[in-house]
Amino acid sequence: MKILYRLLFLSCILSSSVATAQSDSSFLAKAVANLKTTYGSKPVEKVYLHLDKPNYIPGDTVWFKAYTVVGKTHSLSALSGVLYVELISPTDSIVKRIVLRLTSGIAMGDFALSGKLTPGNYNIRAYTAWMRNAGPDYFYNQRVNIGGITPGQLAAPAAQLNPDVQFFPEGGDMVNGVRSKIAFKAVKQNGSGENIKGSIVDNEGTTVAEFESAHAGMGIFALLPQAGKTYSAKIALADGRSFNVPLPKALDAGYVLSINSTRKDSLFIKVATNSQQFQVKQNSAFYLVGQSGGEVYYTAAGTLKTPVFGAGIDKKRFPSGIVQFTLFADGQPVNERLVFVQSDDTLKMALSSSVKTYAARSLVKLDFVAKNDANEPVAGSFSVAVINESRVGADENIEGSIFSHLLLTSDLKGYIEKPNYYFVNTANAKRAELDILMLTQGYRRFEWKQILAAPDTRIVNQPEQSLTLEGTVKTSGGGIVPNGKLMLTSTRENTVLDTVTDASGNFKFTNLQLSDTAKIVLQARKQNNGKRVSIFVKQPDYPNIIKSNAQEVANNDLSAEALQKSYAAYQSQLHDDSLKYGKQLGQVNITGKKIDKGDPYGAKRNVAERFFDMKQYAGYSSMREVVLRALPWYKEVDGNLQGTGRKGGPTDILLDGTFVSLDNLTAYLPSEIESVKSGAAGDIQEAQKQNAYLVITTKRRAGTDTTVLKQVNITAQKVKKSEVTRSSNLHGAGNADQVIMGDKLGANCANLSDCLRGKIFGVSFKQDGTPVNISRGANADMVIIVDGNQMQGSELNNLNANDVNSIEVLRTNFSKSIYGSDIGGGALVITMKQGSERKYVTSESPTGLITYPFKGFYKARTYYTPKYTPANKNDGAVDLRSGIYWKPDVLTGKDGAATFNYFNADTKGTYRVVIEGIDDEGNLGRQVYRYKVE
Repeated sequence: MKILYRLLFLSCILSSSVATAQSDSSFLAKAVANLKTTYGSKPVEKVYLHLDKPNYIPGDTVWFKAYTVVGKTHSLSALSGVLYVELISPTDSIVKRIVLRLTSGIAMGDFALSGKLTPGNYNIRAYTAWMRNAGPDYFYNQRVNIGGITPGQLAAPAAQLNPDVQFFPEGGDMVNGVRSKIAFKAVKQNGSGENIKGSIVDNEGTTVAEFESAHAGMGIFALLPQAGKTYSAKIALADGRSFNVPLPKALDAGYVLSINSTRKDSLFIKVATNSQQFQVKQNSAFYLVGQSGGEVYYTAAGTLKTPVFGAGIDKKRFPSGIVQFTLFADGQPVNERLVFVQSDDTLKMALSSSVKTYAARSLVKLDFVAKNDANEPVAGSFSVAVINESRVGADENIEGSIFSHLLLTSDLKGYIEKPNYYFVNTANAKRAELDILMLTQGYRRFEWKQILAAPDTRIVNQPEQSLTLEGTVKTSGGGIVPNGKLMLTSTRENTVLDTVTDASGNFKFTNLQLSDTAKIVLQARKQNNGKRVSIFVKQPDYPNIIKSNAQEVANNDLSAEALQKSYAAYQSQLHDDSLKYGKQLGQVNITGKKIDKGDPYGAKRNVAERFFDMKQYAGYSSMREVVLRALPWYKEVDGNLQGTGRKGGPTDILLDGTFVSLDNLTAYLPSEIESVKSGAAGDIQEAQKQNAYLVITTKRRAGTDTTVLKQVNITAQKVKKSEVTRSSNLHGAGNADQVIMGDKLGANCANLSDCLRGKIFGVSFKQDGTPVNISRGANADMVIIVDGNQMQGSELNNLNANDVNSIEVLRTNFSKSIYGSDIGGGALVITMKQGSERKYVTSESPTGLITYPFKGFYKARTYYTPKYTPANKNDGAVDLRSGIYWKPDVLTGKDGAATFNYFNADTKGTYRVVIEGIDDEGNLGRQVYRYKVE
């Protein structure tokens, strides 16, 4: 198509200098200068965490490496020296928070997960103080599943509600008389996309377009709106339901900005207007600006000579990531279009090994090389994680990656389903789907209207290079203490510092390099050395948690099979813990007839079953081999298990109560299995499963508690309500044997257990802080329940007493009864402070002295991996690790090379190696390598 236009193209070179047209340069010069000033004063900082595994079970450790980058080139950041990392529960409360010291943008850390964590979807959030200027939408957020879900939870039917369907005209608006692309997005109640199809009809009932979603409920169609007409979508769902949604009203006059990004090497931009707009605005000026990360890479200025004009742009001028194109007319932004550019500027990484198939416990040696786009070796910092993919529910499309976060999700608001999907096996279809995502997702790091008015240089949070401690000194009567003298002492950290208060009585200690276990003593005196003063320590001001939609929290990104596998691992771990930590009862001889309860997976009746003695299968290499070679009546058909004989047919496999595939059995040894039972078709308690089944129970699962207690009738007086108004107590806030408010704990105790000694009736504390119920000779360990998350009592001293809002004591049988046997000797239900509740902490009396548990830098632990030698290779317990290896400190020199080695576990299957990192120039890289263990 011949396009008549007069365009003056202006490009921004890498040094950010912009050449502008002499005739129409003032507007562009101001816009570019204001944007440059804004980002120059507030460079964009981003954080990405490489996790060692995609999902976990309670009792695991989450290992991670943090990459903090800044600016358009993603260079490792020297701006911030402090990183905050939080584990957030499914109910939006902080489970753990650690503070890490950043060294040249790098930090390593870990979360030790309590074995009592409730299974569900948790969130890991990371940010710096500087990132708070952009708001929590731009923090690092990664959802991880801990413990999977129960089969019952997975099978629970969702209410049949229509998805939320929205339509997004390209560039912002439909304009009558101008053909444009319309993107759409259908989202279910749980936050995930739902595929739809349908037709567009006008107000006269005429069908003018057909549409169908391409991926994750998103799709696109073309429409030529006509004046005087309105449009709506007739939407059909897969289950036969249908409903209508109106389309946005088209403008009578306006512009349409359209960009074709399907070509791998170039973009084609088209700006069109209708006759009404052209008649009014003919010969007026327009401007087009393309920016990425606050850096302008493309500008154009021109005069509206014809209704349609366009331009081709080489993609090489843009870095990889989101590019925002904005059309300006009459000095205001009128259209916006996001484009994702996948340039050839990422690292070329290779992992190699001389061996393709390994044996259990064998040594693995991998060679790694990283090169840039010019095929030159690079020096950089990398991290490597190895898992047995056959035992861990992993989906690479769902996992976060250094590409999907730093190039995509960190610049967009809102939830993005399976972000790494767009970076795995990229092809034309994936690029087209990613372009649809750009049409439906908003870029909101800044507003052009505000930038055009004046550069936005407002800074609320300064970058932190170290930790600080600040507060106020007051007299016993509440007066200020100017020029007061303070001394900070931390014996364990070998630190002694001093400072003085300002005219308002405020003080501040800076450049603190203390650990998270540091206990400090603050001593204050008046200028005349008077001691009758109180020290008020200001509490850290952490950002609020963005509350999750309850339905979205329930949404599981992992596949059903992955969730079931994770839950099975969780149940196995519970049994391991019960054997390791529980008390073994003495032998009891029982006489009487055993009642056959039937299989726990049977439906409302006892089932005739066939049992198999596992001892005779010890010589087989995997449970898959046992099922296909040793058990009669089974064969493999197209990768699935099939029964043979007269009643043959599809057979489902239940491993520890969860459905798994036949190939999954390769990862399990016969020695791990307690029993195998087969059942007939129709006996599985789930509507979708009517096949015959094979029930496999591992030894770890077989130890579940089957003790049935006799009925006990409890009579007790109702506990009076206290001042507690917010609590996770199942009895209701304040309904407990005893309630202690946070302001009654005192401030001169090093540990929370020290604050509670002598304050709780019938409870003592072990040296590690574990509360013990000693009432009526019980002598039983208690658990703690922090904002709804149950943990071992030994976690008590990890809590800061100053962050506690209330503690409710559940000690008596009545108080414990609602929790069943899960809480042992009882529980301390602890509710942490929120927002404005955390302001200052002070001593109970004006003694001029306060002991304060300072939240300093966390020291990461060392990842353990076994080393097998000829002497010990065949000794010891079975190695059933799913996380095989984690090395966060892989460094390459000028040759771009590194080597690392480790030992496989006893489990067979497909092992996956993921290495990610960044070179000295800010180029990103990720490589996935797989091998077999047989």
